[in-house]
Amino acid sequence: LIICLKAYGDHTETKEDLGAVLMHHVADKNEWSILPAVKPIPIHNLTIGPVTIPFTLHVLMLIICFLTLAISLPLAFKKKGLIPNKLGIAIEPITMFIREGLVYPSMGEELGRKWLPFFYTLFFFLLTSNLMGLIPIFGTSTGNLSVTGALAIMIFVGVVGQGMLKNGFFGFFKNMIPSGIPWPIGIILLVIEIPGLIIRNSVLAIRLFANMIAGHFVILSLLLLIFVIHPLVSIVSVPLALFINLLEVLVAIIQAIVFTMLSAIFISMATNHH
Repeated sequence: LIICLKAYGDHTETKEDLGAVLMHHVADKNEWSILPAVKPIPIHNLTIGPVTIPFTLHVLMLIICFLTLAISLPLAFKKKGLIPNKLGIAIEPITMFIREGLVYPSMGEELGRKWLPFFYTLFFFLLTSNLMGLIPIFGTSTGNLSVTGALAIMIFVGVVGQGMLKNGFFGFFKNMIPSGIPWPIGIILLVIEIPGLIIRNSVLAIRLFANMIAGHFVILSLLLLIFVIHPLVSIVSVPLALFINLLEVLVAIIQAIVFTMLSAIFISMATNHH
């Protein structure tokens, strides 16, 4: 609150272009602002010979997320024996929930066991990335449509690949048509189902992206009211922003569950005709 009141006198540009201020805090960029009073750290693209690899804040967040999981999860189950260490005890109920609550009910035990490592990785990646976005010094990589789109493409490849592996190339498309209906209607349904397959996976990306970015817009909008209207508005806007921030923790967990569960359902649907 003290920082907000102090910044009111220096941050008058927020009155001129609020959209730019909101986008600056949410959009991907080539700098990392660790603290408000510290100069942002520039992030440069990687150039390897004639190839330039884009390297931005969200790419850096993906790397930090990867390193966090790659270090913490093996350490959690490093201890040999029936009882894991404290970190393993904390993580074990989550893995049980993913297996018994998300994957097996959606895919069955036989198919679910094959896909379980993938969905473990997917869930912990989503959960860590979503929660990292709530920490002020980090960015929300899952608030980038390129990241969520890449995840959705992975699921789409899994749906098509698993469906064709189980039913064959023509059987995969035949699986979209209910048995016993006339062939002209079947062709019409096939024309409808193929775009529907693409749309279902596209919605996975849009849903995660929209939910992750919406909360940040609401929080920033509430805090910007302090600069736009009057510093005393902070009496109302700061508690509301805190409430939305706590609600975002729940949203981050729910979105990781929903994305994992729907991905398992979509892959299972491609393998079972019924």
